[in-house]
Amino acid sequence: MLKGARVVFSQLLLCGFLCEGSTDPDCRQYKTCTECILGSPECSWCEDRDYHYLDQPRRRCDLHSNHQQNKCRKISNPGSGSTVHSNNEPDGDRDVKVSPQNVTLRLRPGISTAITVNVHTPRNFPVDLYYLTDVSRSIKKESIKSLGHLLADEISNLTSRFRLGLGAFVDKPTAPYMDTDPVMVAAPDPNNGNSTPTFGYHNVLPLNKNTSYFQDAIEKLMASGNVDNPEGGLEALVQVAACEKEIGWQSKEDARRVVVLTTDAAYHSAGDGLLGGVVIPNDGLCHLDGEEYSASLLMDYPSPGLVRDVLLESQVVPIFAVASKEKQVYEQLANFLGNETYAETGELLEDSSNIVRVIGEAYKKIARTVTIRDTNSAGLILRYTAVCPKGEIYEDTRTCTGVELGDTVSFKISVSMANCTDDLPSNFSIKTPYGQVFLKLSYVCSCDCEAEEILEPNSTICNHRGSLKCGMCSCEDGWAGEYCSCTEEEERKNCQSNNGDVCSGQGSCSCGKCYCEDTKDPKGLIYGETCECNNLNCPKDPENEEICGGSERGDCDCGQCKCKENWSGPSCSCSKDLDGCTKKGVLCGGRGTCKCGTCVCNASLPYRGPFCDECLSCIGNCEANRPCVQCRMFGTGELVGEDCKAKCKDFRITAVDELTSDMGKQCRFRDEDDCYFGFAYTVRADGQLEIYTQRNKGWFLFLNSRLSKDIFKNPRDVK
Repeated sequence: MLKGARVVFSQLLLCGFLCEGSTDPDCRQYKTCTECILGSPECSWCEDRDYHYLDQPRRRCDLHSNHQQNKCRKISNPGSGSTVHSNNEPDGDRDVKVSPQNVTLRLRPGISTAITVNVHTPRNFPVDLYYLTDVSRSIKKESIKSLGHLLADEISNLTSRFRLGLGAFVDKPTAPYMDTDPVMVAAPDPNNGNSTPTFGYHNVLPLNKNTSYFQDAIEKLMASGNVDNPEGGLEALVQVAACEKEIGWQSKEDARRVVVLTTDAAYHSAGDGLLGGVVIPNDGLCHLDGEEYSASLLMDYPSPGLVRDVLLESQVVPIFAVASKEKQVYEQLANFLGNETYAETGELLEDSSNIVRVIGEAYKKIARTVTIRDTNSAGLILRYTAVCPKGEIYEDTRTCTGVELGDTVSFKISVSMANCTDDLPSNFSIKTPYGQVFLKLSYVCSCDCEAEEILEPNSTICNHRGSLKCGMCSCEDGWAGEYCSCTEEEERKNCQSNNGDVCSGQGSCSCGKCYCEDTKDPKGLIYGETCECNNLNCPKDPENEEICGGSERGDCDCGQCKCKENWSGPSCSCSKDLDGCTKKGVLCGGRGTCKCGTCVCNASLPYRGPFCDECLSCIGNCEANRPCVQCRMFGTGELVGEDCKAKCKDFRITAVDELTSDMGKQCRFRDEDDCYFGFAYTVRADGQLEIYTQRNKGWFLFLNSRLSKDIFKNPRDVK
């Protein structure tokens, strides 16, 4: 199954080159349901037994939207999703600090699903703090005087539930790391005759609640020595993290594990053991014999990468409290170890008197930081979004800082996979400082309809000569055709078209029926009894350049556009909508007809324009209405007496004190008494005029400066 998935993925890559420029995937290339759903997340399969159009089988692998448009009743389009099995919400400082606890993810290639992990930072959370110190050369007694009690006081500010442990390290007890002179072997510190012989690492005191035990143990530490500057600190750090039982670490979910490594020297790493003849790579496992590290002369120093892996696996947080001259070295190491290890670096004074403050400040920063990580997720694509205190959202981030104890932070995790392979994990986990989320994985790498138990053998749909699978017939040997209706010998017969070609050269013959080829355009379709038609050879709209004006206007059927209700014309470019021809409720001013959404004015009339309401050769409405306005309002002008009553009886004139712009077109005239009068008119929906006239004549009746200038031109029709 998965090998087939690789083939489909290769086909998808090939289509990426061949289908360049297409926004939708070409689902047509996939011939089985499994190929279809693996080929592209946008492709889906129709399982309907009868899925035809114009007597041609529709494409069973197509876009989901196309299947819906084509009324497919049973679409196989599995997605990705999640099911939460255990979701006890964080409950303050009690047991539950991470939710959910158990989730199953179902993944289809290219489709992501998301979960939200909530992490509660509890108050008074237990802390296991292991103090790992470099005892090469002298130990400054003043710096460790009352260290146990001082550490207890510092940590108690954050939690009352803590334990302390103690370890010491020097370096590999062999040349060139130590002086092999017998006197120096016995007492490697020349300034201290009671110094202890060089050793790799001692677990002096496993973790213990009693701070007095810690204080007694640290006061009894004896100095040792070596001859080169780098020490074996990383080797000791690996043992502290790996030897969970011997150190006495509490379970990862029940306590924060912290190791403080103090030194005034750099560290040896992988490859340095070669100088002493120690070449076997460090295995990162526990090698304590009693309290002593037993593999110091058997295995090389660990690499920083191995140190990181062991720290992450054991969830032990390192704090490097180092001399100023080595601070940069350990800062670089902490950066390499990464945020997921919570590694911190602090600078010691020359007499190390600030050791407690350095440890306290580093731990406070660690306690107020929440980082999550995933394990065993190879082959998956994970993307994190951190939702930190005060609602701050950080994309592609797995860490929140400045988290107060008692706060809850969230991480939104998107999970997907590119393609089906044999080495995808069956489960993985999301780890936090206070617990983890277990995720079980299932993958959509085949269609359910292809399962053996779903097959319909000897199906009546297949004429009892084949099995029905995913809506298609799989014929028995010797039989062929869409429904296994003819023998293999008869399959290619009786499909001659008028031009002599088989299926017009655009299809293949099966059981006397033509099955038409796909067009290069995914939207195209070849059809007809002999594949003589297609839906692409119709005229295009000259404006939008789409066949038949586009699917909203019409469909192409064998060379002719079949226009939809509101469109007409050879390319469905002519709109039957009357809105473009109507003004104020009148169609083309009553002087024309509407064709393709545009007024065609009556050629026998002088009216033109978009609505056939403009007459350049007609007398102006100002001049045409002047005589009636003059005689009706003022009793002057050429119409007097009975002529005025007869010719102006239908005029609707309203007298006003002042003309305004909303009254319509305005007109100004000078009468025989050299006085000026004005009126305005508007055309009603029925084509009649509504006239507004000023009551009084006078000299200054003008609304704008243009009119005032035109007074002296003796205008007859000011427009």
